[in-house]
Amino acid sequence: MRYEELDETTRKWMAEEMEMEEAEQPYRSPALSRKGQEEFAPLLKDAIEHGDDGSLASSLIRADMWNEFEPLPQGGVGRIDPARAAAVLARVEFNTWYVRGLCRRLLEEGEEHCQIYRAWEGDGSPDECDPLENKVLPIRPIYHAHRAKYHPHRRPEAFSIPSGRGCKHSVRRLPPEMKAIIEIEEREMGSSLRRT
Repeated sequence: MRYEELDETTRKWMAEEMEMEEAEQPYRSPALSRKGQEEFAPLLKDAIEHGDDGSLASSLIRADMWNEFEPLPQGGVGRIDPARAAAVLARVEFNTWYVRGLCRRLLEEGEEHCQIYRAWEGDGSPDECDPLENKVLPIRPIYHAHRAKYHPHRRPEAFSIPSGRGCKHSVRRLPPEMKAIIEIEEREMGSSLRRT
């Protein structure tokens, strides 16, 4: 994944947001073994503070971190491949906290909009966020849609970024020229066409 603003300030907000969830109702992948669920939070925190999704995947790759089987989205169960499962969970979890942390940072800095961008080329499979690619959206709904699809309750119809296991998208700060266009639209038309 390409994280365009993964600096110390964004990492600070990522860590703060993660700690708030951990203190209340933390998410744990059902594919993780009991050992994996116990060790996940410190491994994730270390990746947030010093690494990225690649370093997190490396720390999750051990077979004892995973159950032998996991429920499949279409029903039934499937055998877990620890290397694949580690890569998928690390990518989704790190991006989840990157989106949350960067949105918090942007809100604290007085920003109102962000842009959805393709942060990973992936495997060519469709992604629920594909229709949103390059769209400019308000930050606040993205911030509040954190894990809306699956935690604490499963709501597949809900909006969230990342949208799920195959999501290849993240969020970025608007460049100054795009902010200027939005300001002109709002001044001349009363509202931004990009909000629709």
